[in-house]
Amino acid sequence: MGRKPRVEYEGAIYHVIQRGNNREYIFKEQEYKAYILELTREYKQIMDFQLYGYVIMDNHYHMIIRTSDIPLQTIMHRINNRYSKYYNFIRIQTGHVFENRYKAILVKDDKYLLSLLKYVHQNPVKARICKNISDYKWSSDRYYRNNKQKKLVDVDFILDIFSENRMKALKEYHSFMDDEELEDEQEFEEVEFIGEKQEKEQTNSNIQIQLDTQIQLDDILISVTKDKHIYQSIKSGSRKRNLTPYKQKYIEKSLASNYTMKEIAETISVSEVAVFKLHNKNTIDRR
Repeated sequence: MGRKPRVEYEGAIYHVIQRGNNREYIFKEQEYKAYILELTREYKQIMDFQLYGYVIMDNHYHMIIRTSDIPLQTIMHRINNRYSKYYNFIRIQTGHVFENRYKAILVKDDKYLLSLLKYVHQNPVKARICKNISDYKWSSDRYYRNNKQKKLVDVDFILDIFSENRMKALKEYHSFMDDEELEDEQEFEEVEFIGEKQEKEQTNSNIQIQLDTQIQLDDILISVTKDKHIYQSIKSGSRKRNLTPYKQKYIEKSLASNYTMKEIAETISVSEVAVFKLHNKNTIDRR
């Protein structure tokens, strides 16, 4: 049954669908799938949204997201923008990575939410990649089966819908997901675009500035490293000595662009003191 478009509001749950440009296989490699999940985990902490489910296929992904005070548009822009930069950087290319704008469909009730999660997890089964939902590595199903409340997936909300008794909830979840009847695609891919005007009005300007800063600092780091492994090692806070010259160059360029030591430190997961020492050492070495 059709659902009328609704303006985005705090606490709403959305089924998000994003495809590769021209249906290209932009997540074909395992490292690509891992990176989009890494970005989702990172921005989940920054933007305080909840992730109830996901599946990463070779040419698209599905996510079930519950927003808080930050609009869905901002969340998706940050994740997709960072991934696009990464993908083009790795493949030494330019141009659009994703197909137009993401689709966002409002989740209307708990019953619909449960069926939606099953539909999301069934994607690789429908694509004949695997026989059972539990066989596919790149979905949120494993978090539910293992009862893992991790930084990436919030399993408690949906498991509590099945039952407040966790053992009973897990049993019902397994039974529900392992039922071989496939969910109807039309029920879950009806498009309801969220109004851009309403989203922009809800965007907190201070958060926007902070996130824009993060993106630009990442661009500086990419330009300095020119290597995905070095970039990822620095982003993770690695203290390996061979990374020091890259960090120093990154700090120098960032300071020249008027970023604070705090902003620089947060981007590469180190302390302000560490940034100060690296910058100071670089200055002394050049004398």
